[in-house]
Amino acid sequence: MARLVVYGSSIPCPDMARFEWWLARHEVDDIVMLDIHRDRDAYQKVVEWTGHASVPTLVIADDDSLEPAAAPEPLEGRRARAFDRGTMLTEPNPGQIADFLTRNGVAFRARA
Repeated sequence: MARLVVYGSSIPCPDMARFEWWLARHEVDDIVMLDIHRDRDAYQKVVEWTGHASVPTLVIADDDSLEPAAAPEPLEGRRARAFDRGTMLTEPNPGQIADFLTRNGVAFRARA
């Protein structure tokens, strides 16, 4: 079963604010939130995956894992921002989130 792992930050950030705006309007069935500024391992993973402390980095993981369910598409010189890498999406535009979750089998719905 797929779940969403969000590598985020409690430090104010416009990209996190946009994701939190989307999340306030949608309920995700299986979601784990990690703060890269409070979790050293999470911070190191995001830097390894994106080259920067880029938040939010959304990861599709299996069951109880915090790792991508499948290797994300390589960046190959591209910036990670808003680049859908299959099982990873970093600093997404709000319009990308629903499609990313749907394609990866993560259930969500609009809040009433």
